[in-house]
Amino acid sequence: MKFVHVATRTSDLDRAVAFYERLGMKLTHKRELTKNKATLAFVEPPDGNFAIELVYNWGKDAAYAGGDRFGHFAFDVEDLDGVYAKLIAAGAGDLGRAPAPLQGEGPRIAFVADPDGNWIELIER
Repeated sequence: MKFVHVATRTSDLDRAVAFYERLGMKLTHKRELTKNKATLAFVEPPDGNFAIELVYNWGKDAAYAGGDRFGHFAFDVEDLDGVYAKLIAAGAGDLGRAPAPLQGEGPRIAFVADPDGNWIELIER
């Protein structure tokens, strides 16, 4: 298993990207999610050993409260169906996002909640 990224929401994507670039990170890719009405921007350090996913929910321009700002932890897994089933059977929170491609294409993902309610994204590339 490899830790992949952490997600946090922002009300100003350009400002957030600029901050992390000043910190020495680089914007590696952006993605528009038309169905979910959000823009995702991934910034990574030079060695690329993890990423921060900056999420801008379209039209949400006011500051987020601390609990609403954090998104999820994400992990690459080799057997998404198996890991998902194992976690659900062990009592992970079912967030209604079973294994499926994001918007019908790309890697398959699923979400579960840890015992404290933190969202965990599982990614099979």
